[in-house]
Amino acid sequence: MKLGRAIAVGKVAVALGAAALALAAGPLPVIAGNTNFLTGGGPPTDSIDMLFYVFLACSSAVLLGVGGAILYAAVRFRRRDPDEMPRQVHGNNRLELAWTLGPLALLAALFVLNVVTVGYLRNGPSAASPAARQEIHIKVIGRQFYWTFDYPGGKSSLRTLEIPVNIPIELTTSSLDVIHGFWVPNLGAKIDALPGIVNHAFIEANREGTFGGQCYEFCGVGHDQMLITVKVVSMSQYQSYLQHLPKSST
Repeated sequence: MKLGRAIAVGKVAVALGAAALALAAGPLPVIAGNTNFLTGGGPPTDSIDMLFYVFLACSSAVLLGVGGAILYAAVRFRRRDPDEMPRQVHGNNRLELAWTLGPLALLAALFVLNVVTVGYLRNGPSAASPAARQEIHIKVIGRQFYWTFDYPGGKSSLRTLEIPVNIPIELTTSSLDVIHGFWVPNLGAKIDALPGIVNHAFIEANREGTFGGQCYEFCGVGHDQMLITVKVVSMSQYQSYLQHLPKSST
């Protein structure tokens, strides 16, 4: 009886798990092709990829080193006879110093690399660089359940953001109602859009094309439809696009 009850409970758990996976996978066809930040479309995502691979390599080295040492010790120093007394080891100052200073130096290097990279992702190219002198400022406004983009010159677009290739784009984000999240994985920007608060970030694409994204903060019943399309075009196409846009109403 107990076995039958356990089997029944197991079947119910499996069914509930399958239902949960189905619900979670429901919106995946909409976003699956747009969420791989490892196929970046510009310098910000390349920087994120670099951090990812550096941390992955360091973590793998630590895992192999620690795991290998544990396996080696378990095999090399295993007890071969029930009455055998293990060899007593009272410490090794050089070894202890090495495994203290080594990880400390590694963590310090990773910390510096992370701070420098995150600063670049947040603030964009140095103000003294030629790229920064050409940057374009665009205002991103979130509302239930769509985005508007205000360009220089008072022009505005709805749901689709068009930018020139190889030009840093400084974004300022805000919201007119609830918390939203602006995210275009292939271009690196992931920034909150908050009511009454202005946030800053930048994106830049080094190749022309169309990149997708969406709101990453649950913001209501239409959250799954709050998509973003970023079109990267030549500068001449961008300027022509601006000429045909309507004036901003905000």
